[in-house]
Amino acid sequence: GSRLPAHCTSMGRVMLAALPEKDARARIEASDLTPRTARSRTDPEDIMAEIGRVRAQGFALIDQEIEIGLRSIAVPILSSRAVVVGALNAGVAAVQENVEMLAERFLPELQRVQAGLRKILA
Repeated sequence: GSRLPAHCTSMGRVMLAALPEKDARARIEASDLTPRTARSRTDPEDIMAEIGRVRAQGFALIDQEIEIGLRSIAVPILSSRAVVVGALNAGVAAVQENVEMLAERFLPELQRVQAGLRKILA
């Protein structure tokens, strides 16, 4: 396994969005925001705005922010009590899908799995 910065991965952003805003901001401000690619977000306010969008829409999209050529989409894994206990994602090569199509193509299936897991997680 490997560790990647939460602020520039789809699963990381889903997990940050599950935190109270104050806690998410503290983690962002304590993070190394050195860009991984030219598309990486490095401004804490920009990252917090994106986390707010993730919180509102219930999923995160990443377009080559962690690695050139990689796009991904993630949803939170919820317990039966609506507590975020993890994240589920799908990644594709940037040549296969445009970023706008990720949600259209993969989000319904991710949400189906998300709903199934929620039924069995206490």
